[in-house]
Amino acid sequence: RFCSENDPVIEFFWRALKEFTPEERSMYLRFVWGRSRLPLTSKDFPMKHQIETLKKASAEPDMMLPVAHTCFFSIELPKYSTYEILRDKLKYAITHCQAIDTDGRAYDIWDDEE
Repeated sequence: RFCSENDPVIEFFWRALKEFTPEERSMYLRFVWGRSRLPLTSKDFPMKHQIETLKKASAEPDMMLPVAHTCFFSIELPKYSTYEILRDKLKYAITHCQAIDTDGRAYDIWDDEE
């Protein structure tokens, strides 16, 4: 579950974040923490960011999306086989998986679209 900084998926992750635009980094923070920016000082920062490998292992990790836990400022990453897959899945997740920002329940939102 826990991973090493030398694991390929962790290296892919940091490479992707370095290459993200400032807007994408802000979207990442919202996805993983529920906020779009970090506190101004380290004393205002209540927790450290945690990165783990996905608990629910799959025979096809390249088909899965990362899972965020905003209450814990953590992310679970499937063991993607390539950098490109991690980058694409992470970008998809930060762009399309923003349910925490809703003011209602998910099924209420879907009902509004009919």
